[in-house]
Amino acid sequence: MKRFTFLLAIAALSVGCTSRIPSGFNPLDRPTGGNGGPDSIDTRSANARRDALAAAILAGNIPQEAILATVYFDFDKYTVSAAERSKIDAVAGRVKATDVIIAGYTDHFGTEEYNLGLSDRRAQSVREYLVKLGANQAKSEIMALGSQHADKNAAGRQSGAKDRKAVIVDVNYSGPVSAAPAAKQAVRPAAAPAATGAAPAPVTAL
Repeated sequence: MKRFTFLLAIAALSVGCTSRIPSGFNPLDRPTGGNGGPDSIDTRSANARRDALAAAILAGNIPQEAILATVYFDFDKYTVSAAERSKIDAVAGRVKATDVIIAGYTDHFGTEEYNLGLSDRRAQSVREYLVKLGANQAKSEIMALGSQHADKNAAGRQSGAKDRKAVIVDVNYSGPVSAAPAAKQAVRPAAAPAATGAAPAPVTAL
């Protein structure tokens, strides 16, 4: 039962950040399949897929096709708003049919310790709402990322809004997964002002 948590702790150390392990949740029981039959192969495959997605989440490189929904939050809040609940309503049926990882995030404002707790509560809020809709809590896991992937250049609350979120990830996604850190988009320098063709007139003292 500790395997998933242990692997996430190692992955967190490997990317040079504080541990961001599933919090407030007991990882899924994973039968070992010691008889060596088909069930053990299927179990190992499912575990490997889950661990690969967890590593991709830590690296900030979640495959877009694996994301069921992205739920956004108000500044310093973890309550799911009515508008964002509609996103969860739309994928509730799919969530019931699969296993999910719910990853919580914050903007860069505040201490890392506070942000880790806030990101955890955001992910927990999404899971609680899914459970109210009939999802099986035992088929979901929580990851708290804090401000690890936040835009550190965001100067105000509005510019950091995109980082205040929880992402529902389909563990049964079968496409390619990479644990390499997501490429950062280069920031283009501001264009120089267009030349007017005439030098400004000198200022004459009165």
